[in-house]
Amino acid sequence: MRLPNEQLSRVRVTVIAMVVTGFLAMLAYGALLAFVRIQAGAQLSNQLVFTARQVGAIARTGHLATPIVSGTPGLIQVQDDRRHVVAASRSLVGLSALRAPRPAGDGPLFERVCPGNRCFTGVATRVAGPSGPLTVYVLAPELGLFPRPGLAVFLALGIPVSIGAAGAWRWWLDARRARPVELIRAELDEINAADLHRRVPVPPRRDEFHSLVMAINATLDRLEAAVEQQRRLVSDVSHDLRSPIAGLRAELETALIDPEGADLRAALGTTLKNTERLQNIVTELLVLARREAGLPGRAEHVDLGDLAEREVARRPRRVAAKVDAEPGVVARVNSVDIGRVLTNLLDNAARHADSEVIVTVRREADDAVVEVFNDGETIAPEDRERIFERFIRLPAARRLDSGGTGLGLAISRDIAHAYGGSLTLADDDLGTCFVLTLPILGEDL
Repeated sequence: MRLPNEQLSRVRVTVIAMVVTGFLAMLAYGALLAFVRIQAGAQLSNQLVFTARQVGAIARTGHLATPIVSGTPGLIQVQDDRRHVVAASRSLVGLSALRAPRPAGDGPLFERVCPGNRCFTGVATRVAGPSGPLTVYVLAPELGLFPRPGLAVFLALGIPVSIGAAGAWRWWLDARRARPVELIRAELDEINAADLHRRVPVPPRRDEFHSLVMAINATLDRLEAAVEQQRRLVSDVSHDLRSPIAGLRAELETALIDPEGADLRAALGTTLKNTERLQNIVTELLVLARREAGLPGRAEHVDLGDLAEREVARRPRRVAAKVDAEPGVVARVNSVDIGRVLTNLLDNAARHADSEVIVTVRREADDAVVEVFNDGETIAPEDRERIFERFIRLPAARRLDSGGTGLGLAISRDIAHAYGGSLTLADDDLGTCFVLTLPILGEDL
């Protein structure tokens, strides 16, 4: 059976932890055995030196007897300077003299002695006997690899125990660390488009999961706002499309009911007007979709004064606009996008103006400023931000132009923001003044 990715990852991490722990446990086991062997060797050396000193003290008094009886372990042999055995312990009685070096001074000499097939650890000391100098040899079997087998077995049992403990601890730790992720995933699985107001509970500890949950909740906030905006858009589009479609249907039904009595020219005129309104709405929606998809036009160096002149002269309006532009006000934008903004502002100004529309282009610090002023009615302060919302049309706008879409200013502000600028409505008691700002290019560019 194939394990899920999460379980496979936990197994892999646990196995790695067990292997590393086993390696470290083996190193620790070897180090402990070496330490135990060093300690046992030091203890044996101390015992041999102590036994040699005891026997040396007896030899000085001349009371040595064979076999030598000592309260400490060790094989003992005492020789004179002619290599004759003077005395020996019980197990060495009758054996020939050991062929081992003699110490040059009064201190003990440690050496390895192998009289036959077996090697011993020995110590030799020189003492002054009644009839001359004597050499005391004390031997003990060499320590093996495991001088204390019971302790070695006990320590060896710690290796599998430590490996198992490390694996269990790592498995538990991974399960504990994965629990918040499982809770987050379970909560996200229950969130759907109809329940976007729900959020993942924020853990109290400020760790990586706290940051993850905060990022997820921020993403859900943006998603909820986007879905809500889309719902409002669909609702507003449905509302705005209903009127021209209903008008088209009414005109067509009237013409079908009484084709002889219907005023064909008037019906066609009304149908054309409703069709134009539908076309305007669809065109603006396509522009809006293109902007929201992140598809801005290709940026280029655009002289905003020249662009304003061209947009004013491109088609006549109810009130002709005047352009007052400083020379050399250049921004890096797309001329089609900014041309659409100017067209929207000029159409809006001509629709509301009494007798005058003025377009001003100038530098202001590091910004290029384009103002579109008309001497019509002023807009109330509480409505100065609402007019930039989608499908928002004030009563005056509906009265002056029933075919508007309510998207022009919203699209214009989006375009301005896309190029790092802004579109606002300035305070002006003499009329209405829209202010478009864009980052200006330096003179060296």
